[in-house]
Amino acid sequence: MKTILVACGSGIATSTAIVASLNEFLSEQGIDCNIEQCSILEIEEHEDRCDFIVCSSKLNKEYSIPSINGISFLTGVGEEETKEQILKLLKG
Repeated sequence: MKTILVACGSGIATSTAIVASLNEFLSEQGIDCNIEQCSILEIEEHEDRCDFIVCSSKLNKEYSIPSINGISFLTGVGEEETKEQILKLLKG
């Protein structure tokens, strides 16, 4: 089963909103996966257990797993493209 890491500045507010939207989307798609949540500073502690990152902002560092900017889950702008990227990584 795939695991998605959702990260934001504090690991609380914005990432919680993204997790809620992501859970709804994955449920609609009939996809079961794990979601971990953390702050941007904690990504390295989680990346070895996760398949990719959905982050609330642009990351200034490369990680060993792919990352997707998930701000569209908050703004609605570009959300379909973000969902397509997520599905591609989940099915890949």
